[in-house]
Amino acid sequence: MRAADAAPAATRTGTVRTEVSDGPVVGRLEGPGHSVAAYRGVPYAAPPVGPDRFGPPRPHPGWREPLRADRAVGTVPPQLPSPFAALMGDPVDPPQTEACLTVNVWAPVNGAGRRPVLVWLPGGSFLTGGADLPRYDGAELAAQEGIVVVLVNYRLGALGFLAPSWAGPATVEGTGTSLSFRTAPGTTHVTNAGLLDQIAALSWVKREIHAFGGDPGRITVIGQSAGGQSLAALLALPQVRPLFRRAALHSAPLGMEPLTREEAARTADAFLAALDGEDPRSVSAERLLRAQRHVLTLPRPRGDVRPPFQLVADGTVVPADLPRALRDSPPGDGLDLLMGVTRHECALWYGKDPATARMTREEVAAEFAAVFGARAEEALRHYSAGVTPPVAFEELKTDAFFTAPTQRFAGLAQEWGATVRLFRFDWRVPGGNAALRACHCVEIPFLLGRAEARRAPIFADADQEQMAALRVRVRGLWGEFVRSGIPAADWRPYRREDPVVRVVGGERDGELLDSLPEPGRLPLWG
Repeated sequence: MRAADAAPAATRTGTVRTEVSDGPVVGRLEGPGHSVAAYRGVPYAAPPVGPDRFGPPRPHPGWREPLRADRAVGTVPPQLPSPFAALMGDPVDPPQTEACLTVNVWAPVNGAGRRPVLVWLPGGSFLTGGADLPRYDGAELAAQEGIVVVLVNYRLGALGFLAPSWAGPATVEGTGTSLSFRTAPGTTHVTNAGLLDQIAALSWVKREIHAFGGDPGRITVIGQSAGGQSLAALLALPQVRPLFRRAALHSAPLGMEPLTREEAARTADAFLAALDGEDPRSVSAERLLRAQRHVLTLPRPRGDVRPPFQLVADGTVVPADLPRALRDSPPGDGLDLLMGVTRHECALWYGKDPATARMTREEVAAEFAAVFGARAEEALRHYSAGVTPPVAFEELKTDAFFTAPTQRFAGLAQEWGATVRLFRFDWRVPGGNAALRACHCVEIPFLLGRAEARRAPIFADADQEQMAALRVRVRGLWGEFVRSGIPAADWRPYRREDPVVRVVGGERDGELLDSLPEPGRLPLWG
C-alpha cells in the first residue's frame, strides 16, 4: 500500500495500522466505544541528539519494521518538574527523552471521507509540558467532534531555546510540505530550535495527515500559553502560513516580548558557567537540567517575569517587533482566527501566593506606577473597586500580559484581513481552590484530557455533571470552528467598530461583551 492511499485500519488484536512516508505505524483503539485510533510518539523529525542536539530539526531516516505507537503512556521532552504539576494532575516525574520530536494523533475510525484536523501546540512557559500529559489526551474530542486531533512535542528549556552569542539563526526555506532549514556553514547551535521543531511538525502534519484520515486542506492550529505565543510568531512567517487554514490563540502572553539576543546571551553565559566548562553538546540531559535549574534561581530585573529560556528575537524566525512584521508581511486574507483568555489568567501564579497576599496598597500602587506612570492613580481606582490590593495587582498582571495585548492583536489581525473572533473563558475553580478563579489553563479540560485529568486537585470540588455539560458545549463550539471557521451563528466577528467578545462558561455563558478587559479598563491601555 502506498502512503498516499493509507488510512487507519483496525486489526483483530485491537490495534490499528497505517503508513506514513517514513514507514508503517501501529496504534491502538481508545476513546468512547474504542472508536478512536490513537498513535503516540510518531516522529516528525529525526531525534535531536549528538551533534544535532542544538541544531535545527532534520528529516527522519525512516523505518522498515512497524513503528509501535500503540503505547498507553508516552514520553515528554526533558524538563524540570512543573510547580503546578500536582495541582493540574500531571505526573510529577513523567518519562522523558531527548528523542522528543514526535506527535500524538487521535483519529476516528468510523465513517468515510477526510476529516478536519486540529493541531495543538501545548504551553508550559517554554520550560515544561508535552503532548503525553493526561490533560492533553485527544481521544474524547476526536470522538465527539469527528475530527483528527494532533498534539505536538517540541524541545523545551535550554534544549529548545538556549541562545549563546555564537548561535546562528536558521532560515526557513521551501513551501508547504517541503520546508527545510538552512544555516550558515559550521553552525551547530541555532536560535529558537524549539520553534523550528513546531514548524517541522506542522509541515509533517500537512504532508502526512491523510494517512490518519485527515484533510490537509482543513488544518486548524491551536496554541495555548507558550504555544499561543509561538503561533503568533509563526503567523509572521510567509513559508509557514500555507500549512494551516485556521488558527486559535489561547491565553497567549502577548504582553511578554521575546528576549533580545543580548538578554539571551547573558542567560546562556550563566547556563554555561553552571556547566563548569563542560560542552553542552555532550553532557547528559540531567546535567543540562541541573544547569537550567541554577539559571532559574538567579535574580531577575524588577518586573521581568519572562522565562529565561524562550523565544529569542533573532530577526529571522522571530521578529523583534511582531506587530510591525505582521503589518509589513501580513498573513493575507482568508485566515479564520479565534483568540481568547481566561478571565483571571494570573490567578494561577498569584491567587494562592503568600507573598502576593501580603501586598499592601502602597506596594500595589508602586506596581501600577511602573506600568501607567502619571495615570497610575486613575488606573488603581479602576482596578481596586470592590477588591483587595492583592487582587488588584493580580488583575493588573492579567491585563498587562494577556487581556489587553490580545484585544490589540485582534484589531491588528482585522487590519490584515483575518476574520477574528474573541472569547473570554469564565468558568471558575470552586471550593478549596476558589482563589484560582478562572485561571490560566482552566479551559483545557473542557476540550482535551482523559477522565483522570478531570480528577486533578484543581477540580476536586467541582460539580462533575456541570463540568461534563459545559465540556460538551465547549467542544461543540471549537469543533465547529475547526470545521467551518464559525463556532456559532450568533458569534459575530470582532471589529474595532463592533468589538464582540463571547463569554464561555460561568454565570454569563453565551453573553456578548464589548471588551476583554473589565469595563472602563481598556482605554487605560491605549
